[in-house]
Amino acid sequence: MFNAFFSGGNSRGPFRFLRLLLHFPNFIRLTWRLFGDTRVPIYRKAILILAELLAVAFAVAYLVNPLDFDFLPVFGRIDDLVVGAFVILVPGAWLFIRMCPDEVVKDHVDRISRGE
Repeated sequence: MFNAFFSGGNSRGPFRFLRLLLHFPNFIRLTWRLFGDTRVPIYRKAILILAELLAVAFAVAYLVNPLDFDFLPVFGRIDDLVVGAFVILVPGAWLFIRMCPDEVVKDHVDRISRGE
């Protein structure tokens, strides 16, 4: 199932988002493992660092002028978490994973799927 998420899969819209929520810890684990892998070129790791620096700048701007959805019953309570996790962290990590060599990504995905 974890392999299907990173290979693209067939689902679209809310189902893909739910699958991302389900695999979010593995997504972060994969990013961390790839960042520490010597088979991933340093310039690709620099892309992750730059993306996360931009994310920090976005987070600071969000703290200064937050976009709150407090008028929505459920989402108003978790909007800061959603912004923090998915708008700030995920795009940079996703780009980094997509730019890593396929065989290295598949190796780590298989290891994570096996619980290693």
